[in-house]
Amino acid sequence: MAESNATQVILTDDGIKIINAQNTADNAASGVANLNDPNLMSVIEKQTQASQYAGLTSQYNVVLARAKEASISTTALTTAYTNLNTFMSAILTDTTKASDVNRDNYKSLTGTYNTALSKVQKNLDDYVNNEFSAASSQAVVADSNATVAKSAADSTGALAETAFENNQTTSQAVTALKDGSTMTIAELANGLATKVADNDYETYKTQTKDLIASKASKSDANNANLIPYSSHFTTPLTGWTLMNWGATDRKLLVTTHTFYQNGTGALLYLNTAQNGTAAAGSNRFPLLPNTTYTFQFKAFASSNVVGANVYLLSRAYGSTSDYDTVHGLFKNLVTSPSQIDQYTVTFTTGANDNEGYIRVDNIGSNNSASSGLFFTELKLELGDTATPYVYGGQDSMIAQTSDDVLIKVSKDELIDEINLQAGSTLISSSGQLTLSADTVYFDTKKPVIIPSANLDTVLVNKTLTAADITANTFSTNNGTFTVDKNGAITAKNMTLIGGILTSPTINTSTINGSTINGTTFHGGDIISNANNTAKYYPMTITPDGAYKSTYFDSAVGLQSSVESGAISYKYRSMIGSGQYLAYDSVINGQGFESQSGYTSAKDTTFSNPETITGYVNVTPASGIYLYGPTQKINFAGNADNIGSNGITMDAYGNIYAQANSSYWRIRDINSNDIADFGIDTAGANNIFLHRELDIGNFHINTGHTFTSVDNGAIHFAMGKGGTVDIYAGAVHYTSLVKSSLLSVKQNVQKADTAYWAQLVNSIDLATYQYKTDDNTSHIRLSSIVDDVNDTEQWQLPDVFIARDENGKLSGVDDSVLLNATLATVQEQQKEIDQLNGHNMELEARLNKLEAKLNG
Repeated sequence: MAESNATQVILTDDGIKIINAQNTADNAASGVANLNDPNLMSVIEKQTQASQYAGLTSQYNVVLARAKEASISTTALTTAYTNLNTFMSAILTDTTKASDVNRDNYKSLTGTYNTALSKVQKNLDDYVNNEFSAASSQAVVADSNATVAKSAADSTGALAETAFENNQTTSQAVTALKDGSTMTIAELANGLATKVADNDYETYKTQTKDLIASKASKSDANNANLIPYSSHFTTPLTGWTLMNWGATDRKLLVTTHTFYQNGTGALLYLNTAQNGTAAAGSNRFPLLPNTTYTFQFKAFASSNVVGANVYLLSRAYGSTSDYDTVHGLFKNLVTSPSQIDQYTVTFTTGANDNEGYIRVDNIGSNNSASSGLFFTELKLELGDTATPYVYGGQDSMIAQTSDDVLIKVSKDELIDEINLQAGSTLISSSGQLTLSADTVYFDTKKPVIIPSANLDTVLVNKTLTAADITANTFSTNNGTFTVDKNGAITAKNMTLIGGILTSPTINTSTINGSTINGTTFHGGDIISNANNTAKYYPMTITPDGAYKSTYFDSAVGLQSSVESGAISYKYRSMIGSGQYLAYDSVINGQGFESQSGYTSAKDTTFSNPETITGYVNVTPASGIYLYGPTQKINFAGNADNIGSNGITMDAYGNIYAQANSSYWRIRDINSNDIADFGIDTAGANNIFLHRELDIGNFHINTGHTFTSVDNGAIHFAMGKGGTVDIYAGAVHYTSLVKSSLLSVKQNVQKADTAYWAQLVNSIDLATYQYKTDDNTSHIRLSSIVDDVNDTEQWQLPDVFIARDENGKLSGVDDSVLLNATLATVQEQQKEIDQLNGHNMELEARLNKLEAKLNG
């Protein structure tokens, strides 16, 4: 193969941009690789850790409070938490960027904390058990004391009765009984008998037992449920996914069954008729490494289900695998076909279990008929004890934060709760709420509001003071005011029957009626403000049916109205100099219109002519229509404040970046990139096109190809005219054409071929390799442009050297060298022709000589 002359590559600005783009891509790839770096905690992991650590802190505070009440030492736990908190606080200070992390130290601190927490929880369990035993003993003593008291009362009563029946004025028994008291024997007997009456005695025993149970039972505790969407399933299904492998007819459905809540509660239903697996997975949730958890769920299945598997599939943060570790919670579980049962298991996570999800498998059908596995109420909680099921930690539970206490109980779709917050307390019941006491006192500065109440016979012969009373009939004691069961009102000098009021004048602040006819209605007094020159009331209903609400202060006038089937809002500034801001908005059957502008004078009547500077219309006919320099559509991005990292579109449809914007992206419905436009102010983010770019007949695709669609030539031209230099590496071509038209040339003279041949022959040729070549690269041959030595060591006439626009050496001008080589060939051809002529002359003379010799 012929060896081409070496070419030096010079990068233009565009070339440098291409290299910078590649560097940016390499840096992005490096950033993705950081997700898998065990010595770094990524942004995603930080944000997940922050949420999980907040839950750990809440758990720590609850355990600390309970241990303090039980006088249990928490020194080791507090030290372990303080060390872990110091470590985590430093890492989680900034959750917007990755940072270094010592995984060994993290595992050690977490393990120490879990060990200390486990010991305190064990001591709390022992404390509860001891309290239960002590409470039970106290109940026995209380029961015995109550029995003795009752017996004593009975005996005392008998003594008193005997004394009176025998007409004894005194007796030793009576004297001892009274012990100097002035209370009569009858009073004492009746009092004791009342205190220990059978009903009270039985109620006391019941209350004592209930109190012991409420104080000592572990079932009152509810740990948070880590599994989201664990029951109350809806269609479309949220939080669960049917796996894309296994039986080809697999289905995951939301259904009901009489086995569960009498057919009212939703279940998940895994179905297949094949001897293959139908599996469903939950959403992922965070986990604590080296921690004990308890899992429970309810399930039943058709009789032809081979069995069920339940797994916790976990992985470490940064892992790109679906899961790294398999915890087999239940394997080949055969559930009942005739009822729903609950299944519970306790297990411990591994050292690298940071997040995971639950997978439930219907292993398949054993007879090729449709088989179904039904399941619901899945719960994963901390600890080794299963507590009552709660839906994502939100139903039956007791929860406490720094400013909120929530007690909630849920059963059979009924929910009762007490929620305490600073400044607000809620007591809510879906059934009956009973307040039982000698006196119920509402200590409030404002009226107690009871929307509806049924007061039957409990208020007979008692006094009721209220603002509003609803009753079958009503009358005053002296009969001056009565309301019969049909609603007819009779009062002194007034009768209202059938909607007709006989009194000509009504002086009142409230009028209630189904129909009120009038011309003008005012609410309140005329607004007292200097800007209210039109004497507006706070509320007015005009004769034409318009409702107007008006407000004035020293700075603004506001008016809203409902009229002619539309709602309008007006804003008028009361402050200005030649221009007073005016805004109007209208909502009607055609859509929404809002305009901005100003009036030339203060508009205290909301009717002055306006100069419109911009408006926004939102209608079904025109969509969103913007006009004016200040009318914009702001897309706020993920920032809390508008105008931070999104984009802004003005009334012309132009798109502007916001202060912290990085890219404006175009993606398809599957979130695949189509185009990324860098819009940051620093100019660090480039423009990326992820599809073929078609510009007229010139196409650039993602396969490194420039295409001329109409098969025409591709020209590289300068803006001022003429062609532009092209810098490249190896150029592969099928033909090389140099423009040598006489029409574009000047100073054309015939070349001195001998001169050019002499220059060519003076060139020093060299073999070499480029510094970027490796040991497999072939030997190269060309002339050398000496840009290293002050005194050139390699001979190359200057006419063959090319320079860039700045006059710097750039390489060999192969065009001149090629034609100089052609001149050398022509000179050599001349010499060959002369030698050929001389040879022919010598050959002729030789022939003559041979002829004479042979003659």
